[in-house]
Amino acid sequence: MPLCRIFPRFARSGTALKFGFFSFKLFHLSMSSSKKKVIYTEQKIEEKPSRVEMIAFLHGHFRYYTMNSWNRLTSYARNVKIQNLSLTKEQRSRAYDIIYAEDTFIEINERIRMFNEEHGYAYQASFNGRSGGYIVLLKGGKEPSGYRSYCARCGQMNYKAVLPEAKTPEDHVRNFIRYKNWWVPEVYPDIEEIKRHSLPTERVLEIVKEVKAESTEYSENDICGSCDKHGRVNFPTPHMRIFTRTVGMDEDLNFENDDEWSWSDLKNRYDLVKSFDRMVDDCIEIFKALCDNFEAVEEEVPCMRKVVVLRPVAKKEDTEAKE
Repeated sequence: MPLCRIFPRFARSGTALKFGFFSFKLFHLSMSSSKKKVIYTEQKIEEKPSRVEMIAFLHGHFRYYTMNSWNRLTSYARNVKIQNLSLTKEQRSRAYDIIYAEDTFIEINERIRMFNEEHGYAYQASFNGRSGGYIVLLKGGKEPSGYRSYCARCGQMNYKAVLPEAKTPEDHVRNFIRYKNWWVPEVYPDIEEIKRHSLPTERVLEIVKEVKAESTEYSENDICGSCDKHGRVNFPTPHMRIFTRTVGMDEDLNFENDDEWSWSDLKNRYDLVKSFDRMVDDCIEIFKALCDNFEAVEEEVPCMRKVVVLRPVAKKEDTEAKE
């Protein structure tokens, strides 16, 4: 007899029923007004892993060193050497050459970057191993880099900020103090560059105090130190630097201890490692697609570069002879 007749209320709600070791999937029941036909729509039910299952998964996950083997620090990892990727014979014949092409890892690195960004760079993935045959889960983060401006032409960054446009006498005084921010406050009211803006001494001293509180170093102009062109601008928000910590992860932790690992903490770590595995699986699929659709070939590419060479120093007698 159909389950919907035995449990009609549950059949309409799409509830899953479990009897011992058996689990039945029920379906939403709806009626088409035009054709008067019964339409069944499957209700997908995702079962949450138990604490025992999550602990077994984390304990049984493959691990690898976060730096070199001598530091003995390990973390969750995946072996992505070519012989472990379950490639077909045709894919493998191309794979060993494809890994040397410069653009092979563009999409793979982008997928890794997306993973790092999804986790706010608190957790990052990186290749490791003598030949880069492992992807390892690492800890990290973001912190201010100290860069204040960058060149809009060549991208060169600078630790000094660019002075903002001065529109009022106070702005001119403030910019002058920002660039000449090394004297004691009492000196500024007597400087000719400041006196010509006719600000009261008290106001000048207030501006000096405000500028010194900024703790920012400014340059006199917006010229880039690399390309020597105008066009350097300030970052609209503090520029951040991504850093990686090559420490071990969960090496000696006792997941069975409920006081140290609550169910939510354990589930978060389980979801993190699962997300890491999905990312690695995506990278493997990207690599397989490259092996299916591309082959590596050698091409000669002209390249212009600056080199430093030795040139004989002109002797004094040779110079006099030419004259």
